[in-house]
Amino acid sequence: MVMGLKRRAGILRDKYLPVTIEMLRSLLGVLESACITRYECLLFRALFTVAFFGALRIGEMVAKHRNVLQPELLYLGDLQLMERKVLLFLPYSPVDQERHVISLALSGEPWVCPVLALRSYLTVRPRQEGPLFVHSDFRAVTKREFLAVLRRALCLLGLSPEQYGVHSFWLGTAVTAVRCGYAGEDVTRLARWPCMIPGRLLPKKQTGE
Repeated sequence: MVMGLKRRAGILRDKYLPVTIEMLRSLLGVLESACITRYECLLFRALFTVAFFGALRIGEMVAKHRNVLQPELLYLGDLQLMERKVLLFLPYSPVDQERHVISLALSGEPWVCPVLALRSYLTVRPRQEGPLFVHSDFRAVTKREFLAVLRRALCLLGLSPEQYGVHSFWLGTAVTAVRCGYAGEDVTRLARWPCMIPGRLLPKKQTGE
C-alpha cells in the first residue's frame, strides 16, 4: 500500500523502515537518555506517541524550518482534551481539502498511551496559543530537531539511524494495522492516502499444514 505514495507525495524511500509498536516501546524507553531535560523528554514522548497512533505526517507536527510555520501545522487550539480521549482537528487535508479529525483513545498500555503522554506534556507546556509542540522557550519544534532526537534514540538502541526517516512513524502505523488484520480500505482511511505497503514489510504467509 505505501509504494504508490512515492510518486504522489514524494515522502517515502524504499530504504526507510517503519517504527512499529514494538520499536515505539523501545524508543520511549531511551528518551530520558536521548533528551537533555525533563521537559524535552515529555515533549518527545508526546510527539512520538501521537505521531504513531495518530498516523500524523511530519508537517502536521513540527515546523519545516525554524522561522517557517506551514499551514498544516497543528496548534494548541486544534486539540480537544477529554476524559478518555483526545481530538486533534487537522487544519489541512491534502486528500479532500477539508478539516480532518484524529481521535486518540486512552490506551490500556500506559507506557505508550498518547493521551497520557499529551496530558503530561501539556502540564509543562507554556500556556499561550501557538504550535502544539514547542520547546520550553516557546520555539516550535523543527523537523531537524525531531530527527536529531529520533536518531539519538536509535543509536542508543544499537540501530542504524540511516534506515529510518521522519515518516517512519506514519509508515509503522500503516504496517501495524495491516499486520493486525485491518482491511485495505481501513488502512487507507487511517493513513489518509491510498497506498501500497511493500511486501518486505508484511508478515510472511503460512504454508499449508
